[in-house]
Amino acid sequence: ERRVERIESFVYMHCVGIQLEKHFSKTRAQAVAAWEKKTDITTAINIATRKRLPLLVEELKAKLDSLSPSVSHTAVKQAKERHLASKQLKADLHDLANRRFFRAKEVATDRVFAIARFWALHEENAVNAELQILSELVSDIEDSVMEKEIDADGGAHLFNSAPQSGKKKTNEGVILY
Repeated sequence: ERRVERIESFVYMHCVGIQLEKHFSKTRAQAVAAWEKKTDITTAINIATRKRLPLLVEELKAKLDSLSPSVSHTAVKQAKERHLASKQLKADLHDLANRRFFRAKEVATDRVFAIARFWALHEENAVNAELQILSELVSDIEDSVMEKEIDADGGAHLFNSAPQSGKKKTNEGVILY
């Protein structure tokens, strides 16, 4: 569940950065468009004034007055600065998201390695315990069987003419378990 939340956080941070930059980009484009419209109307008023067209001048002044008073070159500069700041913020968010994601990946990888190490240690301990038991059994067998009993057997226990279940006979007559 945590891994899913970290991935969602990674994606969310990227989306926030993208949406933030997109918003300020649109705001900047709107400010530039409004400023261009205002300068176009102002230029048209100047041309109409030089050509002595008073009716056109009055109509253009009415259009100019209908524009928002907040339309200015300063507003365009501020919109540009906010847009550039949002781009930097987006890049910072992406960097932060990537660092957190890679850190989460490393932690997940480290957990897998820790589990594998723990399992290997457990297996090693189990094998060592079994080895100790087998060593004790061999020691007990060696203590209980005398050398003359082995000599008397003559090694007959190693050979058998008929294989028993769970054993298979090789070409040499030696039974493998």
